[in-house]
Order: sequence, then structure tokens, then C-alpha cells
Amino acid sequence: DANSKSSRTKNRSEQNPPRRTRRGRPRRARSVGGRDPFSPCAKATLEAIRPYCAPSTHRTITRGLKVIGSAFKELRKKGKVSTINPRKFTQADIEEFFQWMKERETKTGVGLRPATQANYLAFLAQMLLICENPVMNRMRALHYVRFPQKVSPEIRTLEQTTVEELRAKLANMPDWYGEVARFAVAMYAYTGLRRSELRKARLQDLDISKWRILVSHPKGETRYASAGTAPILQPARQTVLDFLKARERYLTENGVGECEPLVPRIYKDGRVDYWTDGMWGSMKDKAQKHAGIPFRVQYLRATFGQMCKDRGASIESVSKALRHRTTRTTELYYARIRSEDAFRELEEAFAEKP
Repeated sequence: DANSKSSRTKNRSEQNPPRRTRRGRPRRARSVGGRDPFSPCAKATLEAIRPYCAPSTHRTITRGLKVIGSAFKELRKKGKVSTINPRKFTQADIEEFFQWMKERETKTGVGLRPATQANYLAFLAQMLLICENPVMNRMRALHYVRFPQKVSPEIRTLEQTTVEELRAKLANMPDWYGEVARFAVAMYAYTGLRRSELRKARLQDLDISKWRILVSHPKGETRYASAGTAPILQPARQTVLDFLKARERYLTENGVGECEPLVPRIYKDGRVDYWTDGMWGSMKDKAQKHAGIPFRVQYLRATFGQMCKDRGASIESVSKALRHRTTRTTELYYARIRSEDAFRELEEAFAEKP
């Protein structure tokens, strides 16, 4: 009855008295979600997308949502937005965030790059969708609202002469690190493999009779990159043979029999396994320091694509070798016909025939 219910409530309050402030007044209970309603929405978004994206992508979105949350808090302090609760964002609030991205100071000047703006808006739109706030969908339906678009990035490559200079300077890099560095640079530049695809390759994936390598661990583990094989072009083949001999010596000298990893690593406890990503990065840094030529693995992959295109290979063939699902990805990030080559083809097409 009412009396017993009142008695139970009184007993609970006596057992768990409200916390008091330093001045002795009872502390006011915090509302659900605390004083920061943005964080619970961001957390719910990250949990919802976790099964559908790679860990690296998840970390990128996590960092992006933190930046977006900080931006809205800054705008709220300045009185430019009405709330920091994503469920209550209005078109005016989103427009203020647009302006914040355009005016933010960066190392290269004022304003975030269009690609970064587009990424932040994509992260924000996903969060609002999960929070059941349709404001950005309504904005996209308005013909006068212009969202930032990703522009075609500059393809960063190395000249083939630079690649060969890099390989020549690594020729006297000592020990197992040197053997691995020479093999890695040659394979990345003349197969187009991604960083982890070579690091995780198995010995059985290598076919030196056909000069192919099976990509057993593609990027995203087949979620968004195709598996398949990659060609090993002529300039890398002797390096591959030299590496296989060095690999056999490395295992024999350490009293280890044959093992699965194409590029094995013998740890201090005697265990033989694949290189960790951190150790692989350390090897790359040592190679870069030894040669005195800065490079990135992604540049070597793009270099492979551009070298093939420059030598007359079709964009379809280059895309197939890079294991892209469409040629659009290839042309956008890895290989394009150079302007002079394109203009020469057009001139030849319209040249007067004798």
C-alpha cells in the first residue's frame, strides 16, 4: 500500500544519502547522458558501424567524431549553435559547422581540405541517421545546398630512376633487415602489393614458375578489396631469387626448419612468425635512413601503376593487376594517362593520312 511504499523509499534514502557538495548542499542528480549529449551519440554510432569496417577505418571515424564534437562545443560557447545534442541539430547548426570547417586554421593555411570536409560531413551524417535526426537528408534534398566534394587527389609516385637508385643504395644494407628491405622495395614497386599483403604473404603464395604471387590476405580481408594474384614484373625477379636464398640461410643459421611466412621473423623466445606491423614499419624506416631517400609503401604501389600506364598498358590491365573492382579507383588514386601522352594520341588520331 502507499504507507509501505513510502517506508521503503525512506529506508533507501537513509541507506544511500545524496552526495553533498563541499558547502554541504545536496548534489543535484545528473541527467541521463550527463552534461555532454554528443558523446553518447558518438559512442552509439561507433558501436553500430564496428562490424562493418576495418579497425583502421573505425579509428579514423573515431578521431573524426572527436573533432566534430569539439567543434560543436566550441561553437556552442560562442553562441553560434543552439545545442550540442545531435538529436536536436538544426539546419542552422549544420551550416555553422560548414563555416567552421572553412575558417579553421591548419598547418597549410585556413580551411580544411575539401576531402577532409567531405569525410567529416559523412561521419556526421551517419551519426545523425543513427540518432534519428533527418536534418542532413533534408538539406541534401535542397538544390541550393552545396556539400563539399572530394576532388581527385594528386597521385604521388616515384620516378623509376628513383626506385632503382633506392634499390642500389640498399644493396649494402646489412643483416636480415637488409635482405628484407631489398625484397620489400622490389616487390612493392614491381607487383603493386599493399603493405600488409606482402607482410602477411605465405611461402606457398609465391609462384616463381609463372612469376605470380597469390594475395592471401587482401586489404580488408575481402570486405572491400578483391583477392587474387599479382604479377611479379621482370625488374624484381632476380631480387626475389636472391631473397629466397637469404631466407633459407637465415632459417638454417638459427636452427629453424621450413615455415609458413614468406618473410619470417625469429623472435627472442625462438618463436617463428610473421612480422608485426610495428616491426615492419621499423624495417622501412631503417631502409629509408640507410638509403637517404624518403618513400612510402603507398607511393611504391602507385609507382607500379603509373609505370605500367606510362609503358602503354591499358588502364583495364593496370586495374586488374592492382585488383581493383573498377577502373575508377585506379584512375583516381594510382594511375592516369599523362597529359602529353593523351594530347599526342589525339594529334595522331587527327593527323592527315598520306
